[in-house]
Amino acid sequence: MLQSFLLRQYRRVYRFDNWMRRHFTFTGHLVIAFTIAAAVFGVNTKQSTTYQLFVFLLVLLVLSILNSSFNRLKVTLNRRLPRYGMVGEPLRYTVTLTNLTPRTYGRLALCEQLAEIQPSATQLLKFYQLHQSPWFKQVVNFRRWLRYLAYQRGGVIAETALPDFAQAPLQVQISFTPTRRGTITFTDSYLAKPDLLGLFRRLIVLKARQSCLILPKHYPIKPLTLAGKRKYQAGGVSLANSVGNSSEFMSLRDYQRGDPLNSIHWKSFAKHGKLIVKEYQDEYFVRRALLLDTFAGDAATEQFEAAVSVAASIAVNERQNEALLDLMFVGLQTYCFTAGRGVDQLPHLQEILAAVQPGEQDSFAQLRQAVLARIGLCSSLVCVLMHWDQVRQDFIKQLLSHDLPVAVFLLHDGSLGEQQCANKPEHFYLLDYRRLAEQLAAL
Repeated sequence: MLQSFLLRQYRRVYRFDNWMRRHFTFTGHLVIAFTIAAAVFGVNTKQSTTYQLFVFLLVLLVLSILNSSFNRLKVTLNRRLPRYGMVGEPLRYTVTLTNLTPRTYGRLALCEQLAEIQPSATQLLKFYQLHQSPWFKQVVNFRRWLRYLAYQRGGVIAETALPDFAQAPLQVQISFTPTRRGTITFTDSYLAKPDLLGLFRRLIVLKARQSCLILPKHYPIKPLTLAGKRKYQAGGVSLANSVGNSSEFMSLRDYQRGDPLNSIHWKSFAKHGKLIVKEYQDEYFVRRALLLDTFAGDAATEQFEAAVSVAASIAVNERQNEALLDLMFVGLQTYCFTAGRGVDQLPHLQEILAAVQPGEQDSFAQLRQAVLARIGLCSSLVCVLMHWDQVRQDFIKQLLSHDLPVAVFLLHDGSLGEQQCANKPEHFYLLDYRRLAEQLAAL
């Protein structure tokens, strides 16, 4: 009950602070500060004339607010967002403003807003735990509540000053850097129009709710040299373009008893007067599995995000290979998404990784079961892990016992060394998530 009460007070203070910052200019804030000071020192009107300054400044503020209420500006907004953004990379987009009035306006500013999710006390507690906060810091306080809002918002868009705004459409280039992956929502924008004195601004709401998908950060990584054998795939190469069992066409031959009627080549029958059938050959090709262990446990959120970035970097690297890539992880259930050779586009895997969330404690057991069920189709496996306990070591041993090449990327917080990791496979990469870029580049 105390935490819920505090959250309500934080929301009120936050809304009031936002209202003040958006509506009053820098000069307006100075006038407010001097007004308050004049009110304090001018309480005794018989000993000081400071109250006269208080009245004068108060009248200025009231006139500014009244003047801003007279507004005839009507504007439409069209925002052109890119299809994707990336964490840590500038996201640039264009906003087109159209003035529907015959008058020219100056000193305007465009305020773009990102959606905020107001958290409950339970969500805040979970957020603190994911960020490895000590128990005495897992208390709802205003500073950490603001930190949560900033994380959910996904970035900060600076206010953009506009040139003189006439009837001709005005295009504005805006850029900001996303701070998290996933969907970022753009809420209603505001056009700030100051009064004649430049103290108070009227905010004109421009309805333009849109969203943009932010992909995990990619790092350059060298191609993995896993000499996996080609495996038979039901459906052959045509699996890449259709659903169901089919094979690759090889040649024509005479009809034999028992051949299916749908294999008859009717053009050859019309030409030669005898039954001739089409002969197919099953196709063998490489299929690589990319396993992402979503159980973070006591690992920091930054470590989990680094694991997702490693998986995304490997998926991008596989774009150059003529192979199928199976992305497997556990969320609310066990997921397996296949891309490559026309089955699906590899960028779709990036969209999926943008939405991956940490799994529960039994998620690795579910992932292990799903992998073993499909192991006969895999030519090689790449595992992205955050723990190197006995369970995961036994799993890697089991994969190696099937004579499959296995590569392991183990994310850690700097506390592990190569000598501390027993039962390592041949392709084992120990990565400190704080120095991820330089370590991946050095592989």
